[in-house]
Order: sequence, then structure tokens, then C-alpha cells
Amino acid sequence: MAVVAAPVVTIDAFEADVLSLVNIERAKEGLSALAFDVRLQAAAEAHSLDMATNGCFSHTSCNGTDFATRVYSYYPRAGIGENIAAGHLTPASVVDAWMKSPGHKANILGGTYKGIGIGYIYQPGTTYGTYWTQDFGTLTALPVPEPENYAMLLAGLGVLGAVARRRRA
Repeated sequence: MAVVAAPVVTIDAFEADVLSLVNIERAKEGLSALAFDVRLQAAAEAHSLDMATNGCFSHTSCNGTDFATRVYSYYPRAGIGENIAAGHLTPASVVDAWMKSPGHKANILGGTYKGIGIGYIYQPGTTYGTYWTQDFGTLTALPVPEPENYAMLLAGLGVLGAVARRRRA
């Protein structure tokens, strides 16, 4: 499987608020806080964008790629989980909805998870308008870089992708 080139990864205010609310829920249960992970952030952002622009709402990508294959194209093979939602206008409303759903709540409170990526897309005129993805992982999080470090990150990811392609050839 080819490694997907990571998009320029950013964290907007809504995504940061979701992380804060998730970590409040985890703290209530005595669990450690999750940290943004650049790999999971890229996967989550890409999936939310895919759902918003291609008119699907599923853990399966709009092109038919299953959730695990998609996430593993960004993240090493380790424990993963995913929550998606659509139509929620605020971080509080989406986290509240996830916490009321047993499967989504289990992901948020997953004791082995260390990292998270949160993708939020607002796209007026689409079926739901807002699209949310949370991707969880069990590896120590690789921090999302500050904007001034994006060029170095992208250059490094390009080199890693070339090495991975060469190994499979």
C-alpha cells in the first residue's frame, strides 16, 4: 500500500475545542489526556474533507477504501479507532452526541489511546454542512508542528514516502 502524502496539517479552534472537551471526559474517568498526533490529524482532516466534497457519510472513504486501510496510510500499524459525525454546529454538540453513543463513547474513553486527530469541515450547501472525524491511536503522539515548521515536515514526509515506495519495488 502506498503511503498517502500528508496534507498541510493545521488545527483550527473547533478542533482544539473538541480535544479539550474529549480530555475533560477522559479526566472524569481517571484517564490520561490525548495529544494531537500529526499522522492522525492528517487522516482525520482528509476524511472529513472527503465526506464533505464527495457527498458520502461513512467510515468507508467515498472511493470505497475501508477505514483501517485509510487510517493506516497515514499512521503505522497500531491500535486505532474512529468516530465520525455530521450536522453538528459546535464542538460541544458533537462531543455530547458522541458521549451519548456507546460505541463513540468507548473510543473517546479508550484507555490505550494516546493520540488523536480531529478533522472538522464546514461546507455550506452539502447534505450536512459540517463533517467531523476523530481518529485515535495507541502510539505516542507525534506533535502537530507549528506553522513555521510545515515546510520541513512536508519535505521529511516526501523523503519517507520515496523510501517506502522504493522498499516495495
